[in-house]
Amino acid sequence: MRLFDRFFIRGSRHAALAAAIIGVVLAGEVSAETSGSWYLVVPPLIPERQALIKAYTAESEADVEEAVEGLPEERQLVLASKAYSILTIPTVVERTEALLDALQDTSAPTSSWRQVGMFESAALCERERELALQTFEGDAMRVRASDPESEELSTEGWKTFQGLSACRKSRCVPGSALTTAR
Repeated sequence: MRLFDRFFIRGSRHAALAAAIIGVVLAGEVSAETSGSWYLVVPPLIPERQALIKAYTAESEADVEEAVEGLPEERQLVLASKAYSILTIPTVVERTEALLDALQDTSAPTSSWRQVGMFESAALCERERELALQTFEGDAMRVRASDPESEELSTEGWKTFQGLSACRKSRCVPGSALTTAR
């Protein structure tokens, strides 16, 4: 987690949770330790994430067709439409946020969501979720204000928006919802 120390206030639990969300988004799952607890979970990425990113970065219609090739026709249309609608957004920050939101699979079963924190109660989980969300919102506001007309987003800005997207879509669930579904 040291990589994220420079983005968050040291010693703050909600900042640590925000860093954990980014870490899980970038690296993988945190394992469940007990079944009587509450977990903060973030959605997995959509299975077609590579196709969506390729369609988003395509430079021609042929590139878009190549990006979604091999997917069922309905998914091809959905992904190409998503990429197009994201590209019509005026600023790079807004486009990045929209792309990262589109990559989150909120329809996936809860058992496949990635665990980023464990808490003794639903209230504690939700409180920490809200604090982490406030941290990401503040960081995102600074990124947006730093250079609103820029057509390039820094690596740190990208990570901030990845975490913000995951945190916005995160949920608190009882441990039993994760263990019984597996």
